[in-house]
Amino acid sequence: MYYELQPLRIQAGWRVEYNNFSEYDLDTHGEEDAYELNEDLLLLYNEKANLAIDLGWYPAHDTDGEYLLILAKDFRWDCPLEKFSSKSKKEIISRIEKWVCRDFFAKYI
Repeated sequence: MYYELQPLRIQAGWRVEYNNFSEYDLDTHGEEDAYELNEDLLLLYNEKANLAIDLGWYPAHDTDGEYLLILAKDFRWDCPLEKFSSKSKKEIISRIEKWVCRDFFAKYI
């Protein structure tokens, strides 16, 4: 089955480096299309703030896995500023939309 990209409210200043984050939801669509769940779902970058947001599903294609969302400065994935994991797509979308708001990330610039 084909899934459209997941709509997201992204604030100005963020560049989409890649986006494979589809509307597929394990809870809604079942396990048949679990190939949609991979480690490289979304990468956003804010050049002015030198911040990056990375989203993946770990382990890839494993229905027992979960989303992992990381906010990092200078692409230092080993020292994330924020880290959040969840099986809930709704929670992940909410967290992404929060993290891209200047009111939230201003504390890191």
